[in-house]
Amino acid sequence: MSGAEGNVLDDGKRPNSGLIGVFVRHPTAPNLLMMIMVLIGLFSLSKLNRQFFPNLEIPVITVQVPWPGASAEDAEANILDVLEPELRFIDDVDEVTSIAREGSGVVSIEFDSGADLQKAQSDIEQAVARITTLPEDSERPIVSRATLFDPVAKIAIAGPFPERVLKDFATEIRDGLLASGIDRVVLTGAREEEIWIKLKEAEIRRHGLSIEDISARVRANTQDLPAGKLEGDIEVQLRAKAERKTPEAIGGIEVKSASTGEKVFLREIAEIDTRFEREGKIGLLKAERAIELNVQRALAADTLKTMEAMEKYLEAKRPTLPPSLKVEVYDVRGKFVVQRLNILVENGLQGLVLVLLMLFLFLNARIAFWVAMGIPVSLLATLGVMYMTGQSINMVSMFALIMMLGIIVDDAIVVGEEAATLEEQGRASLDAAELASTRMIAPVFAASLTTAWAFMPIALITGRIGDIFIAIPLVVVSVLVASLIECFLVLPGHLRHGGMASQRRPSLPRRLFDRGFAAFRDGPVNALARLTYEWRYATVATMIACLMLSVGLIAGGRIGFQFFPSPEPENITGLVEFAAGTPQDRQIEILGQIEQALFAAEEKLMLAKGLTPPSRSAEDSGNAVGATSADSSAAALRQDEERLGWFLSRVAKAMGLRNDAADAETRLVVASFALVGQA
Repeated sequence: MSGAEGNVLDDGKRPNSGLIGVFVRHPTAPNLLMMIMVLIGLFSLSKLNRQFFPNLEIPVITVQVPWPGASAEDAEANILDVLEPELRFIDDVDEVTSIAREGSGVVSIEFDSGADLQKAQSDIEQAVARITTLPEDSERPIVSRATLFDPVAKIAIAGPFPERVLKDFATEIRDGLLASGIDRVVLTGAREEEIWIKLKEAEIRRHGLSIEDISARVRANTQDLPAGKLEGDIEVQLRAKAERKTPEAIGGIEVKSASTGEKVFLREIAEIDTRFEREGKIGLLKAERAIELNVQRALAADTLKTMEAMEKYLEAKRPTLPPSLKVEVYDVRGKFVVQRLNILVENGLQGLVLVLLMLFLFLNARIAFWVAMGIPVSLLATLGVMYMTGQSINMVSMFALIMMLGIIVDDAIVVGEEAATLEEQGRASLDAAELASTRMIAPVFAASLTTAWAFMPIALITGRIGDIFIAIPLVVVSVLVASLIECFLVLPGHLRHGGMASQRRPSLPRRLFDRGFAAFRDGPVNALARLTYEWRYATVATMIACLMLSVGLIAGGRIGFQFFPSPEPENITGLVEFAAGTPQDRQIEILGQIEQALFAAEEKLMLAKGLTPPSRSAEDSGNAVGATSADSSAAALRQDEERLGWFLSRVAKAMGLRNDAADAETRLVVASFALVGQA
């Protein structure tokens, strides 16, 4: 067959392939489109947010009314019963929760998913402003919208320092992290300071004062209150600035003035000093006073960039800190994102190699190469679609990408195999590529629609779980769109080249493989196909029986069903509840055994593996309190997970401890932060 004859179909006409034909016959259009897809993907990769979970908006607005000195019953009767009727019937309200506590009343309004929270907050503020029956001595209502911050890592600092000095170090590190570009850093275990006034009973009696009089004088001189405005040519806002925040300033408050001009100051009748609040939570790390810094990112920030900024700051800050100050970083969320990205890259490379091997067996090298090239090109184009649709790289979207790796090349394999078959029939590579694309566009497009519709029910899930899983169908659609573009506009333009190679005599291994495969295809496979067709009713009955067996296995409970499996925890958390009034020293003594058990388990497992346990002084292995957290990096100890789970379950049972991580994989304890205080 001559070249002119090979460029036409059996009826002598060229295929009417429209846009596909334009790309097949244009010398540079497929390559330009491929480069555009690659560049868009690389640009999107640098712009897409990398984070642990998809962004979630919490549709909750709270209204808090402080009422100092009021009991919970008074707050319920005079605040909650007044607010609820005005807030319950605002548009799109899903649930209203009210809590009355001593000194305040709080109303939480949860809205339907997709509600306009900006409008909802405005409606609530207007509704609260219309209320005129709140207690006169209650403070101004506070309307706030819940803001979600995603945790990135935790930093624990500890050392042989007074609590005030340790808090100064923590505050300095927090301010430095914020200045380095981190969105939010929350201190845990750092108690607030309070000013204590201890009155001298003898002095109070001598001056004829009462505690109520002194309290009123202190209150009046420690508040910054508005005092109206001065009207005239220029309006001036007036404020009574009497805010005092130091013991020295408060000691200068005048509590009594005699007609003779004699004045009595607070410092003369009381001892004034600064203390930490008694009910505040305290932190410990290996028996030393500690403070935890929870590093968080805003929804628009990148987890890996936030983690990098934190690491750079700590690397520069550590040399300036005292050697005795311990700074430990743990529970780093960014490493999980990096691990999942590595899995995606490794799976992509493995898939590329496997596709090349399989295609080399059944197709020629040219088609195999260009079909395999569809994996990176389609993945990069998928990132472009994800960026344009406002998605992010997170654990859910990366799961969907890993799942779709096998689907990416299916379309290209179908088109490439059809083109190879047409070339074997004697068609020129140009006609083979064009005809294969036009023939396969209908079945491939139908298969893609079927795949998309299979994932569409996930998009119908409502609530918080739906907000998380919506990333899966979005990624699936993005992959299918990118794969179709690459399959029908880029691949055919590459398959048109090198057709003469297919007319050469195949090598001996190729001939042997083709001969064996043809014998297998025309023998057992063909016989099985004929048998299933001749006994078609039995075949259908067998399929129905298999379906009934599958349903029965699930319905009978032999195969369990779990909508969302619990991932392996990275932290071990112990929570111990004590009876009211239990001394703090007793709490420390009992709960410290949890940390001792963790260290003992760590030492036992490392010795079993022939590793040297870390040396711990008696001071380091002392007591810890409240909730202990253990982070890990011990891949070598994975096989001992059952032993550690059994060990921890025994510890939990002996201590009356709720153990949610008995099945956790074996881990080395690198940080154990503890809290003691009221829940």
